[in-house]
Amino acid sequence: MREKDQTRFVTEVDSDRVVVDTNAQNDIVARPKWDSFENNHFAMRKRLIAIFLKVANLFISRLRAGKRLTKIKAWIANNGIKNRLDMQKKVAEDYKRSVNMRVTDDADGEDNIYNIKFKFQFNVDTI
Repeated sequence: MREKDQTRFVTEVDSDRVVVDTNAQNDIVARPKWDSFENNHFAMRKRLIAIFLKVANLFISRLRAGKRLTKIKAWIANNGIKNRLDMQKKVAEDYKRSVNMRVTDDADGEDNIYNIKFKFQFNVDTI
């Protein structure tokens, strides 16, 4: 039948033959599915970005915690801390030093950014 179609030059209508096999429905492997994310590219991208951000934030947090932990361990080793009492003394000394240097959060202090007052007024000539 295909060879005859290649050599013919006129249109033929044949209502006796079916072009598609009637059992083709059983042969279809990819049946229609109603997946809301299959063609919703924005939702897929948003979901992937959310997953990436979650993993990246976890990675950065663990990296920072690891760096901080090594600094704390080095501080403990440099100060010769061997037990809990030594640690309490060193922490108290460190706190006293920070208070004297005004490193602590002092709400009433002049260095607190919330206590800075900005003078704001309109220039009458430019309005």
